[in-house]
Amino acid sequence: MSDAREGTAHAKTDPMGAPVSYISGVGKFVPPRVVTNAHFASYLETSDEWIQERTGIAERRWADPEMRMSDLAFPAAQEAIANAGFSASDIDGIVVATVTPDFTFPSTACVLQDRLGIKNALAFDVNAVCSGFLYALVTADGLIRSGVCKNILVVGADMFSRLVDPNDRTTCILFGDGAGAIVLSRLPGTTDGKSGILGSELHADGRQGELLKVPSGTACPPTPESLRDGKHFVYMNGREIFKLAVRGLVEVSESVATRCGISVAEIDHFISHQANARILGAVARQLGLKEEQVPMNVHKYGNTSAASVPLLLAECVESGRIKPGDYVMLSAFGAGLTWGAALVRWR
Repeated sequence: MSDAREGTAHAKTDPMGAPVSYISGVGKFVPPRVVTNAHFASYLETSDEWIQERTGIAERRWADPEMRMSDLAFPAAQEAIANAGFSASDIDGIVVATVTPDFTFPSTACVLQDRLGIKNALAFDVNAVCSGFLYALVTADGLIRSGVCKNILVVGADMFSRLVDPNDRTTCILFGDGAGAIVLSRLPGTTDGKSGILGSELHADGRQGELLKVPSGTACPPTPESLRDGKHFVYMNGREIFKLAVRGLVEVSESVATRCGISVAEIDHFISHQANARILGAVARQLGLKEEQVPMNVHKYGNTSAASVPLLLAECVESGRIKPGDYVMLSAFGAGLTWGAALVRWR
């Protein structure tokens, strides 16, 4: 992936005394409907064993037809705000990462602002697919560092069950629905730069966009023919995505750790996009990480796109797995192609 460095953004720790952001609260929500591998085995040429061997996924959550994406984001956001010890009036920014918004416009961030009763806050959506939460996090970090906001609600939420062809064995088994949220807050100016968001990188390479896409939009408007041919569903070249994802996640994690002055071995928790257990295993081996450093929940939720990183983060925080002082590397890879990482020293 190194030939795409022109599509790179860096954010480094500010000098001593400058404002730095930290994660003050976390939240999550998944719909109650559980879809096991037996569902697909009942009508496709597949089996629970085949799916688990190739993906590590045993089940996923799918939203009921009457649900909209903000129905997932709303309870996750409420939980994150409460977990931070805040009320709606404390939030002055909302950034939602999603590719399955309630509407083309207004943004789901504005919909969420209204549902949460947040009155004085900027609000917008970010589209970087499975890397969306990382893009939203780094954007929110910049808004706090620049003094624009003090407490930003950052949400990653998607409903990929609405985008998969139920008869495409290569994609329909992979994806689930869910939402994860954090509140990113400003540390006081007296910070020593040893906690909060220590550094980050974002990358993109649009030349590889054809490998993972939903080929429907203004460039390819829906027609009876396109709907018949499934052009509104997810297409993925899984073999190529696997290789590029492993390479990108390894490179960006090493780069962020090095620029923050630590070794990869010092990372306590490597919380990466939950796309496939085999991808996560390959990344862990190349980085020399132990099993206990790489938490996973892909087995029970599948690939939840922008929701996967904050969803797993919230689980790790709520279970007590992440403790103050721990180094947490957040990373993701998705369509675009996009990828990135952020190093957090837990506070």
